[in-house]
Amino acid sequence: MALGDARSQAVEANAMTEALLEWLSYRQSGRPSDIPSELLPGESAGVMLADLSILGHVEREEDTWRIAPPVLASLGDGSEDAAAAILCGARTRGLLARLRSTCESRGADLKSIVQPGRPDCVLVTAATTVDLCSIASDASLNWQRDAAFTLLASLPRMSEWPRQPIPMVAGRTQGVRRFSRSRLRWIESTLGEAQGAPRGLFEIKRDRDTVVVLKEGENSQSRIEKAAGRLIVAANAKKLHIDLKSRSLFLPASLRPPMLVTRALVLCSGQVPEFVQNTRQIVFRGVSGRAAHLAAAILGLRFA
Repeated sequence: MALGDARSQAVEANAMTEALLEWLSYRQSGRPSDIPSELLPGESAGVMLADLSILGHVEREEDTWRIAPPVLASLGDGSEDAAAAILCGARTRGLLARLRSTCESRGADLKSIVQPGRPDCVLVTAATTVDLCSIASDASLNWQRDAAFTLLASLPRMSEWPRQPIPMVAGRTQGVRRFSRSRLRWIESTLGEAQGAPRGLFEIKRDRDTVVVLKEGENSQSRIEKAAGRLIVAANAKKLHIDLKSRSLFLPASLRPPMLVTRALVLCSGQVPEFVQNTRQIVFRGVSGRAAHLAAAILGLRFA
């Protein structure tokens, strides 16, 4: 593919995601199947909604979604040299025009950072946090101070992550996998191993569904979010790395956090995490030292 063609396709994909976010903003709520296929840039509705969720634009519950209220989410606690915030939630052309006009009248800077295949990151920079708060008020937006750290501080540790006690799976299954702590990946297993194991995380595919089971004793098992279960199995592993100079937090892609933790780390920059192919890591940008250490405590991982 020619470079010009690739750029043209990227521009078209970005335009589609902006149109998608505006459509969701007017629609307010619905199901993934409601989304017109022409607004999906080569991705499934589920994948797009997952990324829009970690970006703070939509909330999801089972097979439904709803748009979040528009909010300026601060990227720090106000101690930085300049105050910055990102626009999350609903986004329409009228809202953007109002925000742009407000920034101009307040002497603030507004710019859009392109994210391939995802809506632009809309960044507002002003002299002080008080200025940002005033801009949010003038533009009829909600305001969230120190958004990433505030969300992280509200989340439980992985050892306390919500789970639902269940009877051990029995009967016919179509496949069983166990998450390996040493390999940090899923490996083939059996229902017998899952039933007899004193501890471990098992993904069990049944005729009607797939269930993720966390064993914490021979007769103690719970249904748990898959991402949380993987991190519980990997507890205390030295798998985190923070580059304070570039404010980047690295961790294995196989230990990608649950959605709310991912969202909190995304709110450090307003941009989706990057995937590094050769190291199989994901990278969150804009992460301060204090946010990284709080995230480590929640994830139950140590710095390498």
